[in-house]
Amino acid sequence: MPFTPWHEDPAFGTVATWEEWRAATARTLPEFFQQWFYSQLLGFVLLWTAIAGFPGLVRRAWGLLMILAALVNTYASIMDPTCYIDYGVVAVPPMQHFIYSRLFASPALLVLPIAIGQLVIGLVLFLSEEPSLLKKGLTGAMVWFFGVSTLGFGSGFPATWIFASTMMLCWPPPPPQPSSSATARKDKGA
Repeated sequence: MPFTPWHEDPAFGTVATWEEWRAATARTLPEFFQQWFYSQLLGFVLLWTAIAGFPGLVRRAWGLLMILAALVNTYASIMDPTCYIDYGVVAVPPMQHFIYSRLFASPALLVLPIAIGQLVIGLVLFLSEEPSLLKKGLTGAMVWFFGVSTLGFGSGFPATWIFASTMMLCWPPPPPQPSSSATARKDKGA
């Protein structure tokens, strides 16, 4: 299926302009508001917890949340794959085109690999203590949160950017370097 410009998709008519998107988002605020509010609250609580000096706890909490999200996405993509189409209303126009064309054509085929990626990220964040693996998991989570922000209000935006910032605060510290005096003493003894 060739990719058509997003304003000319024959199967779905005209996809929203930015002005139409803003109006549609405003109309759907009541439908998404409760989830959006709790996303902001969760983002700020976990951000504050990381700032307060508990990045390991926050990392594990995000790992658990990513694992749960992967399970929910897997279940939903198998049992009711069209539920993801609802997010098209509030997604930014380029993502809206993707949802109403590619995702609409085969939601389970696209959502299942995403859920697997979520599961892998979640397992790494929850279980790993290896700094190099943690860095990969945290980077994956940041990319995930920045990517999902294109769903707009339906993703909890701007909470998704807060979530990504929290991942940055969970970055493992560099390994301790031997002090120069310890190195000098070791050289003298050799």
